[in-house]
Amino acid sequence: MAKLKSLIIGKVKDKASICKARLFHSFSSKPVRYIHLALLKSTTHTSHKPPNSNYISDVVSYSNSRHAPVAFAAVMWRLQVTKNAFVAIKSLIVFHKLIKSSRYMFEGLDLRRNSLKLNNFSDKSSNLAVELSRWIIWYGLYLDCLSWILKAVGSFPNLTESSKEKSKEKDRVSSYQTGYIMRQTDSLVTFFEHICTRPDTPLLFRNKIVDEIRELVIQDYFTVVILVMVRLQVLNERLIEPEPVGDSSLNDLRLVLMRLEECKESLSGLFWRYRRLAEDFWCLVETLKADMVHNDKEMVKLTGLVQTTVKDDEEMVELASSFQTEWVTFDDSETATNELLKWESEWETFDD
Repeated sequence: MAKLKSLIIGKVKDKASICKARLFHSFSSKPVRYIHLALLKSTTHTSHKPPNSNYISDVVSYSNSRHAPVAFAAVMWRLQVTKNAFVAIKSLIVFHKLIKSSRYMFEGLDLRRNSLKLNNFSDKSSNLAVELSRWIIWYGLYLDCLSWILKAVGSFPNLTESSKEKSKEKDRVSSYQTGYIMRQTDSLVTFFEHICTRPDTPLLFRNKIVDEIRELVIQDYFTVVILVMVRLQVLNERLIEPEPVGDSSLNDLRLVLMRLEECKESLSGLFWRYRRLAEDFWCLVETLKADMVHNDKEMVKLTGLVQTTVKDDEEMVELASSFQTEWVTFDDSETATNELLKWESEWETFDD
């Protein structure tokens, strides 16, 4: 009876929201009215399935038009007013697809500022709603990180990009200063670290909405893997140049590699989709780590050689000083003079 009651209430709320939107936007332009209605139909209270793909496409279709700010604002408004876990998590899925499809650089999110303000979200209407609330809090912060990456990097490459496009990306990154590449790489690794904090939903409550989120996250993860690989390759090439990057950048790179290693186990559950790409990525990380260890050992050997040389020089100076002391304090007695004259006499009578 409780579930039936919740279902009826949800349907009533959905119909009421749609009627209210039609009335409120009756004098708005057709695209604005269409965006709001499509959003409401894709983020219903009743269905425990992911948002309807057709309605999402209707919203996303405006992501690269002059109405893109309206689409973003509509989703933000939907998130702020709802207390229902199903509505909130579906709205986040729509927002996620808007971010990835739009060339419009949405300025409403900022890294580490909790722009979506979902940290205190809680829906205790059911056990499933409680579990979804944990995902909503995590997912909101995740989209903050994703939005910031798009701003910092400038574009989100497609996994199906040709090798020519990837070569262009590498050329573009190669034109950056080492410090700037390190800052970008640090932010991308922060994105990996946030993925590692994703909630573990019990099997009993696993549902298609969470599966949809996992699918989107996996796609993002391997896209960011490409971005990190390109930057690590450029940094690796700079390490083996005659004039390597500065000590500060080397230390930063060591920390980044350590943080990646700490993420590896948690991210291993995402490898099944693009296993070859994942293997290439972690192989590159291991290679770069090995190169840095080798360089450190060479530096230790060089330092030891320099110290040995300095020690040998000091001993030579000390030995030379002792010899000079003996000559300076040479015995000037009559016996010594006679010996010297005797040697001179022998040289004079030498038969040549």
